[in-house]
Amino acid sequence: MQETTIDWAEVIARAPDGVVCADERGRIVYANPAAERLLGRSPGELVGESFPELVALGGGDGHRWDEATAWPERAIGRRKDGTNVPLEVSLVPPGSRTFATAFVRDLSASDRSVTTKLLTAERESFLSMAAHQLRAPIQPVLNSLRTIERALALGKAPPDGTMARALRQTLRLGRLVDAILSDAAAIERGTLEVHVSAFDLAVFTRDVVEDFRLAAPTQRIEYHGPGDGVPVVSDPDRVHQILISLIDNAMKYSGRQRVVTVEVEGTESRVRVRVIDQGIGIPAAEQASVFGKFYRGSNVPSSASGLGVGLFLAQGLAKRLHGSLTVASEVGRGSAFSLVLPRHWPEGPSVAATHRGNHDESRPPH
Repeated sequence: MQETTIDWAEVIARAPDGVVCADERGRIVYANPAAERLLGRSPGELVGESFPELVALGGGDGHRWDEATAWPERAIGRRKDGTNVPLEVSLVPPGSRTFATAFVRDLSASDRSVTTKLLTAERESFLSMAAHQLRAPIQPVLNSLRTIERALALGKAPPDGTMARALRQTLRLGRLVDAILSDAAAIERGTLEVHVSAFDLAVFTRDVVEDFRLAAPTQRIEYHGPGDGVPVVSDPDRVHQILISLIDNAMKYSGRQRVVTVEVEGTESRVRVRVIDQGIGIPAAEQASVFGKFYRGSNVPSSASGLGVGLFLAQGLAKRLHGSLTVASEVGRGSAFSLVLPRHWPEGPSVAATHRGNHDESRPPH
């Protein structure tokens, strides 16, 4: 049998990853061409340099050279031109030998791949949130405009209130487009803006329910509560966003033959809106997670659209309004979401007055 001789020096010199040998003080005594390329050095230029100064182990947290292990770990390499490169380093420390060996791999490509995946996920999340928030208000606008179109084609005046409803829905839709561009990020940063004014929650909620009836005439949706007389000081547009999300979810998971009920009640200090469905319900073990970003219940049909951002936004909005959003649910029997708000804006009369003074005059009355 012919004996095979391996030229290890040639193998190391041609290796795609960097190989660096350093003495017990960390001074480099050998570096292969790949290591020189990674750190932006000319041939032979790395010899005599301090490896710990050129490569910050542990991602730059000051990890000591003599505490390193053979397990791969993140590191930051400093090139000659001052730029940094992400690395993975596997270090065999000196031990009883007179030098240590480091195997160095460039992570730039993989880091770019991870960044690309994260950006893609964020884009999909945004598109899902936009679709979820815009779906409900668009259909009532179309229905109102079609009602006006049919009436005019017959030479008749549109039904009372149709034009005002179309205007209200269009203005809300425009504000919603602005809101979804920044709401999720603002909620997470704690910088969400509100515009406070006084309005009647009963009248307001009945209008929202009527909008849904126009958008989905085959869906059974009922309003239970007083016709008026439930005044509240809060941000009507934010309340509208919350109700849109809750009612849209209730309809999505109930089916057309089951009733969705919207209830309004108030006391001297607070008001409450409950949205009750007879849908699939939420497993008890998952109810603590239902308001989490991207939450999707284990029993949600795969055909159901959305990525689970509606309730995340709704609860964030409720908290910003000094209120709460909670759920009670039973699998197979449905869910009840309760929005509770203070009747009076708790940040003080001066804050509320300031917000009212800045209130957009183009907003329709509720």
